Amino acid sequence: MNISKNNGFEFLDFIKISEEEMSIYKPIAGSFAVINCTGRYLMCYNSWRKQWELPAGQREAHETSKECAIRELYEETGQIVHDLDFKGLIKVKNLSNGNVKYNPIYFSSIDELQPFQENNETSEIKLWDLKEKIGVLDEVDIKVFDYVR
Repeated sequence: MNISKNNGFEFLDFIKISEEEMSIYKPIAGSFAVINCTGRYLMCYNSWRKQWELPAGQREAHETSKECAIRELYEETGQIVHDLDFKGLIKVKNLSNGNVKYNPIYFSSIDELQPFQENNETSEIKLWDLKEKIGVLDEVDIKVFDYVR
């Protein structure tokens, strides 16, 4: 059975814009990497939150949003991609303080998974068909699939 958790954030909207238009939205937060492999989507099991989620994370000071997505994808899953397509922004609200933020969403297709090594954040990766029962999932991540496929 799949169960969803909100982890303190509520999905508000998906904003389909060009990457160049992103700068008018504030604050831009960490980036997501949505990866399709043979019709299924790459998910990683976050050992800290005990749930399946999309590779994503905070941007470092020197990074662009795309560089952040590429780095987080590699750090969490071991997958190396050289380019990702920008799909838009998700608008989410922090449920504890009401603050809104915008997360860039990037997408790529790959032919096969590269080797994975367990790390301090991710204990497992898998390809998910969006239907299979895999357990606990992040609610915001599930919403991303409504807009990026």
